Amino acid sequence: MARRTICIQSPSKLSIRHNSLCIQQGSDKVAEIPLEEIWVLILDTPQISITSAALSRLIHAGVGTMTCGTDHLPNGLLLPLGAHSRHAAIVEQQLAMSLPLKKRLWQQLVVRKIENQAKVLELLGCKNLLLKQYAHAVQSGDRTNRESVAASTYFKNLIECGNRREGPYSAPLDYGYAVLRAGIGREAVAHGWLVSRGIHHESSLNAFNLVDDLIEPFRPVIDLLICEKQLAGNLSSKTKAQLASIFEVLVVVDGKKVSVQHAIEHELNSLKAAVINNDASLLRLPAVIPISFAHHE
Repeated sequence: MARRTICIQSPSKLSIRHNSLCIQQGSDKVAEIPLEEIWVLILDTPQISITSAALSRLIHAGVGTMTCGTDHLPNGLLLPLGAHSRHAAIVEQQLAMSLPLKKRLWQQLVVRKIENQAKVLELLGCKNLLLKQYAHAVQSGDRTNRESVAASTYFKNLIECGNRREGPYSAPLDYGYAVLRAGIGREAVAHGWLVSRGIHHESSLNAFNLVDDLIEPFRPVIDLLICEKQLAGNLSSKTKAQLASIFEVLVVVDGKKVSVQHAIEHELNSLKAAVINNDASLLRLPAVIPISFAHHE
């Protein structure tokens, strides 16, 4: 069963009682959600009161907690500082990864991202054969930068008004990607990875380089959700709630339909196998399918 993404957009007082998150809104209304059922918690209003003790309990339970600024766009992510000791050994293998392995892993991530972008356009009735050609042309380490070339072609076909950075699609894309990033960050930390050390991304100013590598094949799922559900435009409460449901969207991994949440788990588990065995072909990545939800089955 997929764990839940909780998005709080109304004035609330949060506390932890009996290993559950208590959400009090008004004088009488209190909702309780077991911590073990929560995947990511999104705090999307400045009118939320929560103690440091409650935040500590959320961290201990492995809940990724995302904060939003006054513009209602995500601006922070709180994750556990250390993982369980049984996972800690992966950091040594991660730090010892050879450059050829990193390049092969990045090649696979870019290929699947471009293939998923091509599938999104196909599902929206805007097939572009150039993207499939770009996917086939990705080399080890993507040294010819097919990812950037494909992205330019993709967004020109996907977005009718404006562009990726300016226009009605910008805010929902930014919000959706940030929610997705929080979920991947939560899972990566839970598996013991050093998230600041990436496969391809290597900025010293980025605490989530690895997450920004692993998110790439999942981005087109957000794009398709926005287009199919017509979420472009202002970020309403309803729009943000629909974007927060991204972890329940179905994708295909190894020929089986799974939720995005479980696809992220597959990605992290298979990355561990790939690193330990020095074999990039073990990496398992999601393939886009028409939008449907795990809880609707």
